[in-house]
Amino acid sequence: MNVLYSILYVIAVIGLLLAAVLFSENQLLRSPTGVLMLFGAGLFASLGFLLFGHTRFDEQPSSEQDENPLRS
Repeated sequence: MNVLYSILYVIAVIGLLLAAVLFSENQLLRSPTGVLMLFGAGLFASLGFLLFGHTRFDEQPSSEQDENPLRS
């Protein structure tokens, strides 16, 4: 399963890079407003990875409640 995730990750990254190149050919994005819009989208994606990159969605939550060792 890890090999499948690695292959899908590589395909997604290459697809995003190709989409960014094709998207940059648009004349609207060559204006200062377009550059600012691209900067905002990149900042949004970067902050998303920084803030939520540690979250794993495939882990099952434990069914038992761990007792706090400080409260005895």
